[in-house]
Amino acid sequence: MIGKIGKGEKVFRAVCRWVDRAERLILALLVTGMVGLAALQILLRNVWHTGLNWAEPLLGMALLWLTMLGALAATGLGRHLSIDLAPALLPRRWSVWLTHITSLFAALVCGLLAWAAGRYVGFQREMDMSMLLGWPIWKHYMVIPVVFWLMAFRFTMRAFIPAAWLAYKTEEGLPGEGRTPS
Repeated sequence: MIGKIGKGEKVFRAVCRWVDRAERLILALLVTGMVGLAALQILLRNVWHTGLNWAEPLLGMALLWLTMLGALAATGLGRHLSIDLAPALLPRRWSVWLTHITSLFAALVCGLLAWAAGRYVGFQREMDMSMLLGWPIWKHYMVIPVVFWLMAFRFTMRAFIPAAWLAYKTEEGLPGEGRTPS
């Protein structure tokens, strides 16, 4: 059954592809909006000597969202920062177990970071009454604990699903990977 893909694996891969496409769309829209708003702000400042007083805080918050969502996307693709020396030196069957163990550890760390970020957002809620686009600032910061919880979930899944399900390449590749036309 080496060459066959089971139904569970097909569903898993389809969900992963759908989530990956949705994440890429959100990231592309966020970057496009940020570039457009920054360009508009530069134009307003340099040509008409005015500007949007909410643009800089919004761009700063958008950068936070872009960073967090980009980290989530990298985690989903298995392209997060990691140290790959041990799997390269160990026999394959050990490296699979090591991957599961490090994924559980990463899930634990992300869970702790989510908890700490949740506390931070709670403190922001109590202390800071400033608003951005009609929402309290603390609501914008909710992206931090939410993304860390989602990353913890992804690492937990990586620890418990079969390694073969994770070791696949899409035929289309990723933008910027330097694919050569056939």
